Amino acid sequence: MKNFSMTIDNVPVLRDINLSFEAGQLTVIYGPRGAGKSALLRSLSRLNKEIYENVEWVGELLINEKPVQVYDKKLLRQMVSYVEPSFVEAMDELTFAEFIKITLSESKASLEDFASELDRLGVLKFLKRELKTPIRQFYTMEKIMLLLFTAIVRKSIIVVLDCILDHLDDDTLSPVLKELLNIKEDRIVILSTRQKTRFLPFADQFVTMKDGRIEYRGSAKAFVLER
Repeated sequence: MKNFSMTIDNVPVLRDINLSFEAGQLTVIYGPRGAGKSALLRSLSRLNKEIYENVEWVGELLINEKPVQVYDKKLLRQMVSYVEPSFVEAMDELTFAEFIKITLSESKASLEDFASELDRLGVLKFLKRELKTPIRQFYTMEKIMLLLFTAIVRKSIIVVLDCILDHLDDDTLSPVLKELLNIKEDRIVILSTRQKTRFLPFADQFVTMKDGRIEYRGSAKAFVLER
């Protein structure tokens, strides 16, 4: 993002954002409610225009050095996996079989081809009724793991978790963070949060936002030392 600013219904929500992400890097974006975190992250997959009628932006937003607007929407949503809390609630309407059918609908692979990934993510042991198991019987952590599985199947190069980890306790958070550190090796992983210090130890890049502006961008260590 280069000099990237956005208005929604003529109200400024992002102001002069200059920010970059790299594969192999886990970025944590901290800010209070209304800081602009979600608007910024939804911009990566052009989701804001599907939520709001009047969205305008200026500046540059590039993925792999190409303007985001040149990408076909379907390809862009494959490249960028964006996950926020309402996704977890929507999953409750599905069985595991229905979820897998949707996830693999664009892939030539079968469920068996991804059995090792599902096992590593700890999902298989929760299939009490095998493929017919309702996802509403899963804990939040397992649902998040399923959403990460979707990103793996799609071969997404950018994985965004928008404030979805804030309400997990430490024990359930641990395996999710372990998986994020695993998949970041060849992907960009971005995590937004309203908790300033909880994710600092895992951040390769730490960003703080307020009122649509970036207040700090740099290493977590430098952020702690500066304060």
